[in-house]
Amino acid sequence: MPLIIIGAVAVLLILLQNYAYKRLWKKGLDFSVNFSAKEAFEGDSLFLVETLTNKKSLPLPWVYARMQAPRHLEFTGPDTEAKDGILSSLYSIMFYTATRRKKAFVCKKRGVYKVHGLYISVSNLLHTEQFSKELSLKNELLVFPKILDDFGEITLLYRHLDSAVVTNRVINPDPFEFKGIRDYLPGDALKFVNFRASAISQKLMVNIHAPTCAQRIILVLNADPCENQPYTDAHEQAIRLCATLAEHYIGMEIGVGFSTNARDSSHGKPISLSVGTSSGHLYKIFECLARVSLSFKCPPMTEYINQLTDKEQMYVFISSHHDEAFLNAFEELQERSVATFLIVPTFKRMNINVAESQNITLWDSGV
Repeated sequence: MPLIIIGAVAVLLILLQNYAYKRLWKKGLDFSVNFSAKEAFEGDSLFLVETLTNKKSLPLPWVYARMQAPRHLEFTGPDTEAKDGILSSLYSIMFYTATRRKKAFVCKKRGVYKVHGLYISVSNLLHTEQFSKELSLKNELLVFPKILDDFGEITLLYRHLDSAVVTNRVINPDPFEFKGIRDYLPGDALKFVNFRASAISQKLMVNIHAPTCAQRIILVLNADPCENQPYTDAHEQAIRLCATLAEHYIGMEIGVGFSTNARDSSHGKPISLSVGTSSGHLYKIFECLARVSLSFKCPPMTEYINQLTDKEQMYVFISSHHDEAFLNAFEELQERSVATFLIVPTFKRMNINVAESQNITLWDSGV
């Protein structure tokens, strides 16, 4: 008789815990996944932070979470290797507690990364029944292109490009930077006459303004395919060069803009950014470069070149692709007196069909 009672009580407890877990397992249960930073550069090490919270009086001895590992993020810990592209975690958590884990990874490639396909499963005490649900997350990691080291080929490239920038620099007087007063000379604009000083001295006097550099650079990335090289290798190095040049010239307080015939990885729309000189503008350029997708079909760069007419800024083309049509369009642009410069990133086994000149330089990309 006592054994029957004990058995009945055991069965009742099992039924009660099954009922409790079935009704309450989702209540007060929260699982979040976040990157330890919102942006990084290629090669940086970060963490994927998992936070599990149980805000109820029911313990959860078995909590299993799995998610799709973001591509090109290399997880380095012994317990965080992605198997078949899936990251998994097993937790045991008591009531009214929270636990957190960090999974280290290295950003192997620039791009925009999100966590997808997150599922969480919970078992009851005896592991006889499982309950699961899919979670949606709002997180995003921007991985910017690596900034190339400032030596060797990069230093030589700076010298060639700097000389072209200086040659095409437009010097204008800055009406907001007052330098002094002098006597009026024939040919001086009337807008510079200082009437108060003229009245005191009883002769015409004009203001002197300091000259400023009105040079602006548009970095133009050509995503047209090039021969005898995996599509991404040469273009990825060209993207890194864009980021390096943007940092260099904005550091020199020269206005830099960005344009490309590639598409945005998020919505497939064209990417273009006007000229700016601030650190915030440099961040925007890095963000544009991180979002460049090489998977969309892009229009030929010649269509973009044929539309250029602005003679007040310099267009710096970065293009491993240099077929006859592209080079002809580039020459016609120079004939229209538009300031231009072409950088051709070269790579092994590349067929080079262009010679260096005052406005064209070859750069060994190292790939």
